[in-house]
Amino acid sequence: MSIHDPRQEPSGENTTSEGISGASGDLEKTLLLGEQILGLVSDVVDLARMETLLAIKSAPRVLMLWFLMMPIILLTWCSFSAWVAWMLYSLDERPGVGLFAFFLQQLLLLIVCRWVYTKNRLRMTLPYTRAHIDKFMKGFADGSGRSSEVKK
Repeated sequence: MSIHDPRQEPSGENTTSEGISGASGDLEKTLLLGEQILGLVSDVVDLARMETLLAIKSAPRVLMLWFLMMPIILLTWCSFSAWVAWMLYSLDERPGVGLFAFFLQQLLLLIVCRWVYTKNRLRMTLPYTRAHIDKFMKGFADGSGRSSEVKK
């Protein structure tokens, strides 16, 4: 029986074993990249699911605010019209100040409702999911651009 000594191997066999280990390293890197992509896809799906649930939960509030805004818009218009009419009617007297204050209250309420409506509507567009996908696509494009530059 002879004991195998790797130092005595010809140099051709060493390069073959290095080629095999290099190929297995490439395979491991490819598998690792595949696992990372699967993890990313899973994270994006989870994020989209959670944001969709948030959007669905925000929908009744947005609808309620829309129905609340409709009478406020009408009251604002009516109060503005009454203010303009009253100002034209009583140029010498000052009851218009009270009506103008009423108008400003309605306008302020309308602005607050519009702000809440816009905030809830923004949630329904899934901004974090879209930003995550855009970031991934940009990183993917940057990564594929670098590898094509290296090949050249």
